[in-house]
Amino acid sequence: MAGSEEESHRLYCCLHCGVQVRICRRCDRGNVYCVGECAQSRRRECLRRAGARYQCTFAGAVHHAARQRAWRRRRSEEKVTHQGSVVQEPLVTVVSLETDTAIDDEHSQPRGTKPVLGPRCSFCSRPLGRFTRWGPLRGGP
Repeated sequence: MAGSEEESHRLYCCLHCGVQVRICRRCDRGNVYCVGECAQSRRRECLRRAGARYQCTFAGAVHHAARQRAWRRRRSEEKVTHQGSVVQEPLVTVVSLETDTAIDDEHSQPRGTKPVLGPRCSFCSRPLGRFTRWGPLRGGP
């Protein structure tokens, strides 16, 4: 296989927020959401709905009742009259070191470096090839 300039990448719009996403073949797992909070929030929502469906079954109700009984039993054994103090970790200060790299105001890149041209993968930031796909590859990577 030739270098990354010959590989294709996929272009799609996030199903949640609609932002346009470019993804390289290495990162592409059939993604339909962007890199941000969209995939995580959708996963949480999917798990919540699956849990609610499970609670509606007989097995879910039995397991929930057993879990509640165990929780009540543990709470009855604890004779707590006062809340304890929360242990706080010491504060940490992070100091930023100044860099002496001169910045070219015209391109906002350090002098002496080549500017990166072309699109990059939204997930891993690798440079993408010039061939864009709208759908998945058939037959694997």
